[in-house]
Amino acid sequence: MGIINRLPEKLSSRIAAGEVIERPESILRELIDNSIDAGADEIVIEIENGGIDRVRVRDNGKGIKEDDLAVIANRHATSKIKNENDLDNLHTLGFRGEALYSISSVTKLTLTSFDSDQKRGFSIVIDNGERSEIGKAAINTGTIADAENLFMDIPARRQFLKKPSTEANACRALVTSRALANPGISFKFYSDGALKLNFDKASGLKERVMMYYRPLSIESADVMHLSAKAEDYSIDIIATQSLVKRSDRKEIRIYVNSRPVEEYSLVQAVTYGYGELLPGGSFPYACVFINDNPELVDFNIHPAKKEVKIRNINDIHHSIVVMLRDGIERKIPEIKPDTTGNLFENTAGRNPSYTPWQQIKTDSDRAKVPGGFRSGGGIKVSENAVQYAYSSRPQDNSWIEKAKEIRREREERQAEREKQALKMEENAEKPLFRYVGQAFNLFLIAEVDDTLYFVDQHAAHERIIYDELISKKNVQPLMVPIELDTEDDVSSFLDANAGIYSRLGIELEKRDGRWYITSLPSVARDIEKEVAAFISLNTGDEKELESNIFAILACRPAIKAGDRIDRYSAEAILEKVFRMKEPACPHGRTFLIKMSEKDLRMMVGRTN
Repeated sequence: MGIINRLPEKLSSRIAAGEVIERPESILRELIDNSIDAGADEIVIEIENGGIDRVRVRDNGKGIKEDDLAVIANRHATSKIKNENDLDNLHTLGFRGEALYSISSVTKLTLTSFDSDQKRGFSIVIDNGERSEIGKAAINTGTIADAENLFMDIPARRQFLKKPSTEANACRALVTSRALANPGISFKFYSDGALKLNFDKASGLKERVMMYYRPLSIESADVMHLSAKAEDYSIDIIATQSLVKRSDRKEIRIYVNSRPVEEYSLVQAVTYGYGELLPGGSFPYACVFINDNPELVDFNIHPAKKEVKIRNINDIHHSIVVMLRDGIERKIPEIKPDTTGNLFENTAGRNPSYTPWQQIKTDSDRAKVPGGFRSGGGIKVSENAVQYAYSSRPQDNSWIEKAKEIRREREERQAEREKQALKMEENAEKPLFRYVGQAFNLFLIAEVDDTLYFVDQHAAHERIIYDELISKKNVQPLMVPIELDTEDDVSSFLDANAGIYSRLGIELEKRDGRWYITSLPSVARDIEKEVAAFISLNTGDEKELESNIFAILACRPAIKAGDRIDRYSAEAILEKVFRMKEPACPHGRTFLIKMSEKDLRMMVGRTN
């Protein structure tokens, strides 16, 4: 007699349910997705005891027909697809026909819905797989799905649930995730009768995301909305400016066709896009919403649909990197008083980084400024573009008055041009800054117009050295090349990657199967042996190698924190700092902060 048995239907259904329903959050995920697919624009969620005792979702969607209630929650019963070709063109969050079937196998599930054809409500109860008769119900719109007593009939599964507060937090996080991707839907979330989340309908993605960010003390001015559109996909990114950061990747959220997904390569694209704008170990807040051609996306690989295969993922990855690299600005931290004028706080600044010694008023003036941080003076900055604020001409039906107005505007523009030209000449004659002194043997203090700047001397000098390395200004050929003692793997690596070192002024040459250093930057004087030892022993990631060799070439020769430096050296560093396009060390850390005269006066009570 054989040993293979056919499992009873109830047992097999519970095994199948275990793949989809792991905890209350799993139930909530499936019920919310069904409400969204039903076209609801109002969804109310209630949970009790962390969702272990009850998960209830009420919506105002299109409802369920009485005839459909008779087959709903049977295995693979779905209205979302009809044949296998539909799997290649999915426009709904649900499609497997497993969610309600799985929920009803491990809970007491009550479905109450309004039948728009019959203009009345109906209800059915499915208690751990046992179906009731369909009855009439008092409901006039949408659907209510009520799942009670999760795993009550499976004690072994129930005991592995987390404590109610943990399960409730997971449910709350899920509601937030779904709300961010669906700004046109209002979400209310109650836990044990208390309202915990209330997302009103929003006009767009940024408004919805800001509902989540504001309680985290992130202001709208610190958040950018970037958009791009390609042939098969479009991308919207709601992301914070460079000063708003955290120590983990948890707030980098990726959505593909409105589904939150776990796709590390796209999270990586976000971090690459910020690049050196954030120091090592820091990450932004970012929500990336991707709408891709359904034929190029496959969600049919994970019961919870958290994973996805994207055929054009390389193109999307590149687009995200470019959008962030070109769209996120570096902000200079500013010391400002709080509302009482007494305390200090770091703010992201409300204007773009600017050339401190020159207020730029017009586009032609912008071209005259020698490098430097760009100004916000006279410029109105929107989220996606820079617009100049010109006064509009008044409408007048009299052509004589119009002519006078045109002439007056022409004269005013000419006077403004002459004024700007005079100011440029005056600025050309005065120094870019006034050196104030050194504080704590670490900060160089400079005065520019009505602003004080505090510059980290080590990070600033490190960046100056780095720029010199990249430009190869002081590369010196060696009279006697330095031979490298390389193993075969390092030698093979250098065959393909010698350019990593060449970019920093270290020229390598292979002769008769052996490698030699033939040129070094001048800062490598006295540390030639360290450089040679590093190159002889290391292979691996290009960015990591470049960072490590830079640490040898630039970090060590740079002026250190604690070094006392003379006025001449300090001014030489500041001169180069104020001509940099971005005031950041090679590791991405912004190395200066500023404080305005007005704010300083306010802090000491001198308001006039």
